[in-house]
Amino acid sequence: MEYFDKRERQPFFKQLVMGFLYMLFGNLLCTIMTISTAAFISENFIKVIVVILAFIIFYSLMFTVGYKDGDREQNYVRLHKAQPPDSFKWLKIGIILTVIMLIPSILLLINKLTGTFLFWDMDILPFYRFADGLVYALSLLLIPSGTEGNTIEVMNTAVPFVFMLCYSLIPVATHVGFYFGYTQKFDSDKLMYK
Repeated sequence: MEYFDKRERQPFFKQLVMGFLYMLFGNLLCTIMTISTAAFISENFIKVIVVILAFIIFYSLMFTVGYKDGDREQNYVRLHKAQPPDSFKWLKIGIILTVIMLIPSILLLINKLTGTFLFWDMDILPFYRFADGLVYALSLLLIPSGTEGNTIEVMNTAVPFVFMLCYSLIPVATHVGFYFGYTQKFDSDKLMYK
């Protein structure tokens, strides 16, 4: 059995996939948290708390994926005397992840403007909420209840743009995470002696 060194330098595509999986997991956790508070979510105060917690959960995971790679890269450079990595790679990955997360919001906007989804006369808002867990609770806060629950007809046209803005901090979170990991900002020895 060949020994696998966890401190090896990983290719860009593998890091992109890792970031995508962390992003999916963050959305899933936010969805589960929002659904689990369904008994209390009728109060606006609870919705605001759930929105804040969703942002903390999601962006903590985005920070973590960059931080882990930064820590791995720092160890790789130190042990193998290799060249430092591209310091903006997680900014680039974060931009790609943001573009991916803009697609559901663009589809929601098209659904609002045309009333159709891929030539079907349907409301994709319930599916959108499950796909974009970060903004699930925010959608409950921003979209008023219609006669048959929350529907796309009562949604303001600006709401999808608000949802897009919520995902715009992904490049910042991944880049800052990588920077903190690579510079060993949370190293216990450094923290203890400062």
